[in-house]
Amino acid sequence: MEASQEETAIMSPGLQDHYPLPEGYAFRAGVPDAETYCRLRRISGLTPRSLRAAQMGLPHTLYGVHVVYDADIVGMGRMIGDGALFIHLVDIAVDPAHHGHGIGSAIVGAIMRHIRSTIPAETYVSLMANGEAWRLYERFGFSNVLPDARGMALWIDSQ
Repeated sequence: MEASQEETAIMSPGLQDHYPLPEGYAFRAGVPDAETYCRLRRISGLTPRSLRAAQMGLPHTLYGVHVVYDADIVGMGRMIGDGALFIHLVDIAVDPAHHGHGIGSAIVGAIMRHIRSTIPAETYVSLMANGEAWRLYERFGFSNVLPDARGMALWIDSQ
């Protein structure tokens, strides 16, 4: 399979912060379709989201990548925010059947390299780490912000 220009840019040496994808896996720029997004969130253990919410939210992604194996999308990640002052990493998800191959690390590495190479000024990059995922994010320089700050959230269900 021949890589497109965009794929080649993502896979350039050093772009993944030393976390290359294993053989047989490939990056694609952008986010998956809404149905695949919902499936990956569900099977990876992230909070399920509705198809309607995914269809509304995904087009507002600042940058995203997904990982394919054969013809299947098996991982994804994206960044949201204002593009300069604040960026939030979200939806880092890998199909459990593909865990243990460094796919999550490669996704975060690709997004962080994109941030470092394209954001024009200082930026505050944040994320919420579920379960033991904080171990992955620490490798990229993320740290707990307590006691200086406390993450807070509010769920709104429009029914």
